[in-house]
Amino acid sequence: MSDDIYILRLTRFAPLYIVPSMVPAPPPRTWSLQPPHPRAPRLAAELGLPPWVGQVLCLRGHADPAQAQGFLDPRLVLLPGPESMAGLGPALKVLVPAIQAGRTIGVAGDYDADGVTATALMVDFLRQAGASVVWDLPQRLRDGYGFLPATAGRLRQAGAEVVITVDCGISDHAGVAAAGELGMPVVITDHHQVPAGPLVPAAAVINPHQACCRFAPHLAGVGVAFYVAAGLRAGLRAVGHFADRPLPNLRNSLDLVAVGTCADVVPLLDHNRILVNEGLKVLNEGRREGFRALGKVAGLKGALDARDLGFALAPRLNAAGRLSSPDQALELLLCQDPAQAAALATGLDRLNRDRRGLEGEIFQEALEMVGGDPELAQARCLVLAKAGWHRGVLGIVASRLVERLGRPAMLLAIDNGLAVGSGRSLPGFHLQRALAGLGHLLEHFGGHALAAGATLATANLPQLALGLHQAAAEQLPPLGQGMPLELEAEVGLHDLGPELIPVLERLAPFGPGNPEPVLALKGVEVGQASLVGEGHLRLEVRHNGRRLKGIGFNLGPRKPAAGSRVDLACTPRISSYGGRHLELVVEDLRPAQGLGSQ
Repeated sequence: MSDDIYILRLTRFAPLYIVPSMVPAPPPRTWSLQPPHPRAPRLAAELGLPPWVGQVLCLRGHADPAQAQGFLDPRLVLLPGPESMAGLGPALKVLVPAIQAGRTIGVAGDYDADGVTATALMVDFLRQAGASVVWDLPQRLRDGYGFLPATAGRLRQAGAEVVITVDCGISDHAGVAAAGELGMPVVITDHHQVPAGPLVPAAAVINPHQACCRFAPHLAGVGVAFYVAAGLRAGLRAVGHFADRPLPNLRNSLDLVAVGTCADVVPLLDHNRILVNEGLKVLNEGRREGFRALGKVAGLKGALDARDLGFALAPRLNAAGRLSSPDQALELLLCQDPAQAAALATGLDRLNRDRRGLEGEIFQEALEMVGGDPELAQARCLVLAKAGWHRGVLGIVASRLVERLGRPAMLLAIDNGLAVGSGRSLPGFHLQRALAGLGHLLEHFGGHALAAGATLATANLPQLALGLHQAAAEQLPPLGQGMPLELEAEVGLHDLGPELIPVLERLAPFGPGNPEPVLALKGVEVGQASLVGEGHLRLEVRHNGRRLKGIGFNLGPRKPAAGSRVDLACTPRISSYGGRHLELVVEDLRPAQGLGSQ
């Protein structure tokens, strides 16, 4: 019997043989077509949009024409200034005099793409403002997450006299206390949930989740850093700091904001929608050598969109923090030499390939664990742990499990009596709050609604598994139903021509809070269908002389016969491969039957 493989059951914790088993299939989806919104036809007519787009806008809360127009045309001028951010005033009282006096500012960040882009933004801004800057990023396996006493010590040794954190610090009392003992006041800038109890004792705390703050709660860490830089620029300008030096142009930092925001999977609404939309423009201007080099090794061509940021650039930045040191990702974003950028990007691409290999191995092991244990088949939230798993990829494996099995999942690596890991969730189950309810079992935890991490004693794993199972069972649909597939409108092939491309560009950027629209396309004929890649479906559908190609990821086993008629739940997407054109991404399909029969 192996002593390093564990299955976390609902009532016990014990080693278990892993036996070959059938890998569980994804649960069936339940289709739900939204009823027509009464204001959709008039809205579409007033804005000159297809009727189904009016329906989508109304369903997403944009039924007022003026508000919908603002949504479709997100511009920087619509952003409020940073003045109303709670904690900005105290932060300026620390930072403005420090910069004027020539004191060295230490920037403490995080090892993920949000933290690295936030660190790059703050370091770059402070340098442009004429400040002396040092920085420190934690290493995942050496340090763990957060602003730790060791981080404070390294910054002090590097010459820091004042510290500003980005994307971390809101729960790091020990790190702030250690910095204070070393004579360094700390300004916290963070976006993670504020833990219960006394606020971290920093000189200033900027976090939109504070009860006293009503400013843009959806910002990523890099978004908070952008606003702090804007506020600091205004504060320095007010005291004449830029009388003899150029005023930093923060628009040039929006490429960093866009990548970090998409990487952190925060809602692309309100401020974030504007920041990402404008950041994509800056990114596509090719101003930053690091992103140009990273896009090249990733094989990106043409204008980049939010998907390219989340699925090509961000994973390569994250790979450094997952498997090695995040320093090389930060150096890439800060470097200005094309040759150095190319070398750093190549190294990150190599790490990303290694990451994908590790991820695939652990994903397969996790699927076999679930498939080999009847009790896990009934768990509403999966909790799996094994000694030897690489902690750097557990979060992304958990994401794949959620997508594959339709259940929240938490994976942990066991080492010397401790379990450390990451979890991912589904809408409707706030993972960070669930962990907070089990805080008595944990040594450390943090995160968001859909992504969180925790550290705990191995002996507490059974109670964690049971507690998360019970919490998820109370908040999510019964097991086996699968996640509902909401279809926002019904369309025909005649609605999906090339004229739709500029319309989709106005609806973008897509992401959490503003997903790509999923539409019902009923009764179309399958012209041809084939298998591609590892179980994917390539097909062409036709109706009344119109034809359109599509791809269904992981739908290969359900390949329909040529000539058959099907209903599709699909998303129209702009593709740049082989020339700019429209294609369908098929979320689900079934024999043509209409939506009245499930």
